[in-house]
Amino acid sequence: MKTYKLMMATAVAAMSLGLMACTSNGDGTGSDGGGGGITTGGTSSGTSGGTTGGSTGGGTTVPNDGSTPTDITDGGVAVTGNFICTVGSRAYGTPTTEIGTHGVVGGLLTTILRALGATTLTDLLNSISEPDNVIDGNLDTYATVSFTVGLLGGLLDSIDESVILPIGKTVPAGKYAVFGVSFPNGLANVALLNSIAVTTFNNAVQQETNKLNQAQIVLLKVIGGSTPTVAFIGVKTTKAYDTAQISLTPGLLTANVGDAMHIHELCTDGRLVTPVAP
Repeated sequence: MKTYKLMMATAVAAMSLGLMACTSNGDGTGSDGGGGGITTGGTSSGTSGGTTGGSTGGGTTVPNDGSTPTDITDGGVAVTGNFICTVGSRAYGTPTTEIGTHGVVGGLLTTILRALGATTLTDLLNSISEPDNVIDGNLDTYATVSFTVGLLGGLLDSIDESVILPIGKTVPAGKYAVFGVSFPNGLANVALLNSIAVTTFNNAVQQETNKLNQAQIVLLKVIGGSTPTVAFIGVKTTKAYDTAQISLTPGLLTANVGDAMHIHELCTDGRLVTPVAP
């Protein structure tokens, strides 16, 4: 019912607003045609231009040495091997970030929430702190996702973060849309997380997606433990994209979870290697 109401409100809002441009809350870094390299643990990979900006807050970092568990699909089929990230989104100019739900962002999202009688826009935007850390070229920094009972137990049932490339820029087919993620303390209660999805878009049209349900997340061994865990999740592209989005759908919430997941860098290129021991 929630999804149906949101879809209906989306249609109404879209008709009233036309093709509305999104307002980004990210400021991005880098310059057109330069940078894009990845920094982690004091070392860099790929092209020059990786940064060490941002703050890890003392949290988990994502090893970029072939030891990080990986779930990547190619044309909908799971690939073998572990991912090494070599290029970030800044290779394509100055990216920006958006926070939304069900793939809806910006002014259109505001209109939908108001149409449904909701006052949760601020709570939604506050669900992801430091969102621009996913576009700073550094796997050691991250955006922090929080789950709020009042927000996600009612009108909305997912939190999305989108990375948007500058107008006219696309990541071509044959590259990657892969996010590094980590889970503080392994998110010990597996019931708190229903699914994670990475989806690409081009001109606002969905291109490809890799959605992990709860059982697949458990198999990846990133939740259900007592220690912090990490993973690379995404797609090897068969179609070009200008936006990559990671979506998190929690399970039944009985209390707020203030540090549910960390979203690290969006990787636009890399390589798959034989898994190595951490």
